[in-house]
Amino acid sequence: MRKRIQLSMLTVTIITILAMTFDVETLYLLVNKRRMQQDSWFELVVYVVVTIGIIALCVIASKLLTKRIVGPVEEMVAHIDDSTYTPEYEELIPIMKKIRNQHIDVLAAAKSRQDFSASVSHELKTPLTAISGYAELLETGMVAPDKQQHFIEEIKHNSDRLLGLINDIISLSELDGSQELEFETVDLYQLVKESVDTLVIVASKSKIHLIFDGEPCNVFGNRECLREVVYNLVQNAIKYNNENGHVWVNVYHKKTPVLVVKDDGIGIPAAEQDKVFERFYRVDKSRSKATGGTGLGLSIVKHIVELHNAKIILDSEPGVGTEIKVVF
Repeated sequence: MRKRIQLSMLTVTIITILAMTFDVETLYLLVNKRRMQQDSWFELVVYVVVTIGIIALCVIASKLLTKRIVGPVEEMVAHIDDSTYTPEYEELIPIMKKIRNQHIDVLAAAKSRQDFSASVSHELKTPLTAISGYAELLETGMVAPDKQQHFIEEIKHNSDRLLGLINDIISLSELDGSQELEFETVDLYQLVKESVDTLVIVASKSKIHLIFDGEPCNVFGNRECLREVVYNLVQNAIKYNNENGHVWVNVYHKKTPVLVVKDDGIGIPAAEQDKVFERFYRVDKSRSKATGGTGLGLSIVKHIVELHNAKIILDSEPGVGTEIKVVF
C-alpha cells in the first residue's frame, strides 16, 4: 500500500511539474511578443487547449489513482464479516482484525441488550401478574375470610420480589453507565465485618450458622460497590444452603487482598458453573422463586469485580457446597 501511494504521488507530481513548465514558458513567450500577430493568436489558442488538456489529464489521473488506492479498502469493508478474507494491502490486516473484533463486540452488545430487555419484561410480568390476580380476587370478595391473610402475604411476597428486581436492574444500569466510580482506600476487613453483622439476623432466620474471620487489609475501590459484592455473595450462600448449614466468610492478604465466601449448601453442577454469572440465570429456579431471588445478584458481583480490576474464582460441587474467591 505504501509503495502504491508513493508511486501515485510521484506520477501526479511529474505531470504537474511538466504542465507548469509548459504553461510558464509558453505564457512568457506570448506576453513578450511586441504585437499580437496572426501566428501569436494561433499559439494562444494552442496554449489554452493544451492547458485544458493537461488539467483534464491530471483530474483523470487523480481519479484513477485514487480509485486504485481506495479500492482495496472498500473491498475490505465489504468483506468485514468474512473471516477467510485477507486484504490486498498487508498494512490493512491488523486494522481489519481490530475493526472485525469491534464489529463482533457491537453485535454481541446489541444482542445482549435485546435479550436483557426480553428477560426484564418476563421477570417483571410474573410478580405483577400475581399481585394483580390476588388483588382482583380480594376486591371481588371471592376469597373466604380464612384465606385472605394468605392472599395478602402472597401480594407482599411478590411486591418484595418486584422491588428487589427493580433495585437490581437500577444497580446494573448504574454500573453499565459512563459515570466513573469514586475510588478510595477501603479497609476490606472492617467493611466485610459490618456487612456480616447485618446479615446475621437473615442467617439465623434461615437456621444458617454464619462465621466470619480474617485480618485487616486495604483495597482501593468504591466502598458501596464492595459492600454490594459482600451482601450478594453472603446472601446467596445463605439462600442456597441447607437447614443448619454453614457459611464461612474470610478476608486475608496473600500477595493481594482476598475475600472468600464458602458454604456447605446445595452446590452448583459443573455444566452450569460458567452460566451462574449471566443475568437472570438461576441454578435452582424453584428455590429462587420461593426466596425471592432475581437472578441478577452474581451478574452485579461480576460487573463490580471487573470494574475493580479483580478476578472471581468459583469452586463448587453439588451436595458439598460452593466457594467463591474475589482476588483484588
